[in-house]
Amino acid sequence: MLGPEKAKALLALSDAQLGSLFKLGISQVIDFAELVTFGREAPADRNAKRAGRGKLIAPQTTGNSAPVEFKRHALPARQALVDSSQLLPAATIWKGLEVTRQALNRAVTTGRIFTVDVGATRYYPAFYLAGDVDRKTLAKVTQLLGSLPGWSKWQFFTTPKASLGNITPLKALSRGKVEQVAKAAAAFAER
Repeated sequence: MLGPEKAKALLALSDAQLGSLFKLGISQVIDFAELVTFGREAPADRNAKRAGRGKLIAPQTTGNSAPVEFKRHALPARQALVDSSQLLPAATIWKGLEVTRQALNRAVTTGRIFTVDVGATRYYPAFYLAGDVDRKTLAKVTQLLGSLPGWSKWQFFTTPKASLGNITPLKALSRGKVEQVAKAAAAFAER
């Protein structure tokens, strides 16, 4: 169980923050449950039929395990972003921004800052601490991306765009191309 201190900390969170943590926990458990069999046969093996000489023939599946496979293959690349400090833990971000943890959570809730999950841990893009892009401008562009998943927002900011002269939106913002980046963000969010 949690213990009284951790339970009190959870009770101190807003409903939105607690709901977000709860959803994150559920998604992590679902992903984990699909990968771990605890010594039992995997569901596909249980449903397989034996065909001569003990060979298993897997049944035709209608489910799609592509998201689980993608996450498993993406994890090393995402962990490399953490290892290279392109993604940072919350404490580093709130200290770097000189805000409280609560202010950082509000920024995430209002869509001014986004997070990404690497395994079971939530991280923040280090570019929120970069001095070459105005923070308010970066927050407005992040908001334009709306409710897209964090990794989609990461892709937007870090992938060169033809509409920006084949540079990343971050580089374009550092060069003052705010309107062009805003248009690109709105178009990206509508896809």
